[in-house]
Formats: sequence, structure tokens, C-alpha cells
Amino acid sequence: MSRRSIKAALEFYAFISPWFIVFVLLGLLPLFYGLYLSFTNYAGFNMDNLKFIGLDNYVKVFTDNDAMYALGRTLLITLINVPLSTAIGLLLAMLLNQNVRYIGIYRTLFFIPSIIPVVAVGTMWRSLFTKDGVINDYLIQMGLQPVDWLGYDYAMLPLFIMLLWGVGGGILIYLAGLKAVSKDLYEAAAIDGATTFQRFVKITIPLVTPVLFFQFIMNIIGSLQIFVQPVLLAANSNSLLSTPIRPNYVYSVHAFQQIFAYNRFGYGLALLWVLFLMILLLTIVIFTTSKLWVFYEVDQEGK
Repeated sequence: MSRRSIKAALEFYAFISPWFIVFVLLGLLPLFYGLYLSFTNYAGFNMDNLKFIGLDNYVKVFTDNDAMYALGRTLLITLINVPLSTAIGLLLAMLLNQNVRYIGIYRTLFFIPSIIPVVAVGTMWRSLFTKDGVINDYLIQMGLQPVDWLGYDYAMLPLFIMLLWGVGGGILIYLAGLKAVSKDLYEAAAIDGATTFQRFVKITIPLVTPVLFFQFIMNIIGSLQIFVQPVLLAANSNSLLSTPIRPNYVYSVHAFQQIFAYNRFGYGLALLWVLFLMILLLTIVIFTTSKLWVFYEVDQEGK
């Protein structure tokens, strides 16, 4: 390497060193230390008699009925929430991509819910869905019986409404993808007699698949890690240790309670590492299959 190259490399590493040091000390080291503790009997205050117990914690994950139930509920929520949030986000972006008056105001209104703190959002929706909330007040005024929205039978409905209310966060990304689609393609297709639906299926969808791919990945990661929303909708949501109603008892809540409520740190860390590996596996599968359905205008390999 020349002296100039060495100088440029040193300058580069000097500029990134603050971020890199913080990443190593507060990110990488705790990550691998947590991995080590997941193979021990660590309970928070037993460092003096810490023992290596092998895969016992991981075996317990798959034999714990509560953990498997929570994992099943999390997968169900993900299976429903990801397609809905992706589809609704794209449709809203298409509506907000129109050249109409005050379109900037409309875009702002749809984007605002995504930047409101989740605690405030959860408190708002919980107050609306309680037995003496606004929604039941309207039902009573219409001569209908009030509904226990936060009870066992309807608990998932407020959760999905709360999750989908914030889909506006992805609208900006969808809009960027839609703006990149050339209008000439739509005009040429219209001249050839293509209907609006055909133009949507044959032009819009293929050309925004890179954006859909990104949003699909992010929505899956977010849905599998869902934690705060079910806790905030719990009937006794006075702390993060509140237990959501059984239909909303998700995997991250189970891991959080094992660690901070029962001091089963080793087991809780094993739960989190299983979740991490599951997210990693799903991400790899989606990346592998993306070449079958994601369209790029320029070949990524330069061929």
C-alpha cells in the first residue's frame, strides 16, 4: 500500500472509531456475553456459583408449553399483520401519489401516527376499547350492547387495529418507489388498451417489488419482536411486567417476564436467541427466494 492509501485508511478508521467503539462496547460484547449466559444457570445474582449447563435452557424453550403457545400467537400475528400492513401501506401510498390539491397535508396526516410514541398510542387505544370507553358509549347510544373488546373473545382485534394504525411510516418508502416508475410506461400501456387494474398488476407491482421486499422484511422483523402493544392493551397495564390476555400473550412478553419477573436470566436469554435465529432464518429464506419475485431494472451482478 502507498503512503497515501495508508493515510486515507487511517483517516477513515479515525472517523468511524467513535461509532465503532460504542458498537463494540454496548452492542457486540453484550450480545456475545448474553449468548454465553444462555448456556449457564445465570439468575441475576449467582455469579459466584455460575455453572455451564449446556443446551438445557434451549431444550426447555421447546418443552415449555407457555413458550410454544406464545411463539404460536406471535407467528399468527405475523402471518396476519405482515400482508395486511404491506398491502394497506402500498394502497395508501398509491392514493397519496395522486396530483391533487393539499396532497402534502394528506400525506402528513397519514404519516403522523407512525411518529407518535407507542406508549401514547397504546394508552389511547386502550381507553377507546375499555368497557366504559368511547366505542362502547357509541354502541349504547345506538341501542346496542357494549362489547368487552379487551376480553378473551375480541382481544386480538384492538391489537391489529393498533398495529395497522401506524402503517403510515412506510408510506414515504412506498412513495419513493412509486415516484421511480416512469409515467411513459403507463401511457404506453394505456395506448395499448390496458385497464387500470392491468397496469397496476403488470407495471406498478413488478417495478416496486424492491420496495415491497424491503418493507416485507422489516414488517416480519417488527411483528416477530412485538412486545409493547400487547402489554399496553392488558387489562392491568400499569407496568411492563403486566401480563397480556392469553390471545395476546406473545413470545417477547414471555421472554421479558422470564428475565425480569422470575429472574430466569439464562432461560430468558435462550428464548431471545431462539427468536434471533428464527428471524435470521426467515430473512435468509426471503433473500434466497427474492430472485424469483423481485425485479430490478439494472442487473445487480453487472451482466
